[in-house]
Amino acid sequence: MIKSVALQFVPVIISPPVASLTKLTALDAISHTLANASGKSIRQINTAFLKRERLGNTALEAGVVIPHAVLEDRQAPILGILCWPQGVKDWRDLEDQKVRLIIAILIGQTDLTAEEAAAVKKLYQTLALPEFLALLSQASQPQIVIERIRTKLEE
Repeated sequence: MIKSVALQFVPVIISPPVASLTKLTALDAISHTLANASGKSIRQINTAFLKRERLGNTALEAGVVIPHAVLEDRQAPILGILCWPQGVKDWRDLEDQKVRLIIAILIGQTDLTAEEAAAVKKLYQTLALPEFLALLSQASQPQIVIERIRTKLEE
């Protein structure tokens, strides 16, 4: 795990490997990874992701989505990065491209520090840059995405 600008980054690896990935399978794998990193329950995290996804699309452009799970109690921001270069079977971005990069955010509803809030705000501002999204979406490994985000946030 890499720590940068008050954000924790965790690569998400699909295990065992699968030939094709669906939105639900991806969110389940992310929930397992974030549960291990946070100490929160898998069910609690997965339920929060699904609840948010029912409210509306969390898709950006360039095959990138940013699903987020907001927990009721204190949770420092953690980003789970999942790369799926062949595209998630049933998940599309705002340009109707298959999702290839998932930047999942786990955060608490209470007690966010000023540093954490500033880091999350800067992350969202950075993800609003189309050229940066295009660069991120070309990565085939979570570690590459993590390093690119860290570098951009530290600029």
